[in-house]
Amino acid sequence: MLVAMAVDSAARNPEFQRLIRLQTEAFARSTPYHSLELNDGTVIPGIIPIPQLRARLDRYPLPEDLRGKRVLDIGAASGWNSFECERRGADVVAIDCVEYEELLAVRRLRESRLEYAVIDMEELTPERFGFFDYVLFFGVFYHLRHPLLAMENVCSVTRGVAFIESYVIDDAPDPARCHMEFYETDELGGQIDNWCGPTTSCLMAMTRSAGFPRVEFLYTDSRRGGLIAHRRWDAVQRAAGTAAPFLCSAVNNRHNDIVFQPRKDEYMCLAFLSDETLTKDDVLVEIDQYGVPAIVLVRHDAGYWQINVKVPPGISAGDHDVRVGTRMAGFSDTVRIKMLPAGAERRYGETPFVAQREEVAAPQFVRVENTMDRSVTFRGYRNESLACRFVHSDSQLDLSKVQLTVDGNPWLLLSVERPEPGIWQVNARLRGLAAGRHQLRLRTQRSGFSQPFVVESDPVIDYASASGVTRQK
Repeated sequence: MLVAMAVDSAARNPEFQRLIRLQTEAFARSTPYHSLELNDGTVIPGIIPIPQLRARLDRYPLPEDLRGKRVLDIGAASGWNSFECERRGADVVAIDCVEYEELLAVRRLRESRLEYAVIDMEELTPERFGFFDYVLFFGVFYHLRHPLLAMENVCSVTRGVAFIESYVIDDAPDPARCHMEFYETDELGGQIDNWCGPTTSCLMAMTRSAGFPRVEFLYTDSRRGGLIAHRRWDAVQRAAGTAAPFLCSAVNNRHNDIVFQPRKDEYMCLAFLSDETLTKDDVLVEIDQYGVPAIVLVRHDAGYWQINVKVPPGISAGDHDVRVGTRMAGFSDTVRIKMLPAGAERRYGETPFVAQREEVAAPQFVRVENTMDRSVTFRGYRNESLACRFVHSDSQLDLSKVQLTVDGNPWLLLSVERPEPGIWQVNARLRGLAAGRHQLRLRTQRSGFSQPFVVESDPVIDYASASGVTRQK
């Protein structure tokens, strides 16, 4: 199969290479890439005629009335798509990696207000350009050395829909052919900036992996594949007689806390309860109403489901609401995660407890255990953590509304969870305790302290040694 694919590849097709050379020669003669229109109807001819440009754009569900919408045109080239979106009423930003003089000239002649920036894809961030209702990403993907990273940057600035077109090496999506060719030098059309040739299925998979939860195949035509990438799930209507999932927790799978950092390859692990028989495609995860594609779904023997997702790009610093749903039963209540500012260390994410006047009864411990062996003895292992289950009569809890103390000293919590309805759980690490017995207590924002619960510390490595030298047991 791989040999046949190589023979059929357009990168080795003489006719394809001839067309590429003709385009390159036209550029050398200063011929505009796009034909362009002026306000009086005058047409400046380019390599691509206006009917062809219009036909491509008309394949996508771009509204005729774009007033009040922001549009980003990535790889704007001469700017026909940018000017057309502005004609429809949009606030337009056009970007490319080189400056096109004809775009600047026509912008003046049309008295256009579109913003133009000459940048590389690595420089495309929401901090610099904000967010867009529609993003046009035509004819750029295969020119990029880091295509998946670039697609993540596209996702990071998209708040509605991205329209994507790229060179592809097949004629239709085929799940069995999810791969791409890599061009080390000038194998594709004799150009040194053509780096990859994906299959259509690969292009769709990379778009989902970049953070778009819903990707529609639109067309393949003359080695061009068109997609529609959505940031939101379709609307879900709860079926009669079904119960929404119960979301227990959403934590960083590296650290088991709720803190995430931008520009890191971090993943979120969600635990939830559902009576349905589910597949990965049945489960919908959202962060602040934006869909997040699932990577894996597991049903544990303990009775709960676990789904893991990649934290999508473009999440701003601060608290964010996470929920999980199914296509049949709708969405759960939300839990909170925290995204740190760029460059901040994880300690910045610690949430201080905020006490109020005591108005409700103190919480009561239900179960306390070491998550590694379900005992109440802690030895300071790296993956060891404390889980305290309890009941309380306060309102909904988060990290600012519950406090754990160890021997009377406030102790840092990783997360607050709900393992089942009516039961709450806080998680912490107990590394650094001296050998011996220690008292745990809990309080909520509007309660006093619980009765104490005693745990044992028998450290394999004594981090609390006053000498500063660890003691191996």
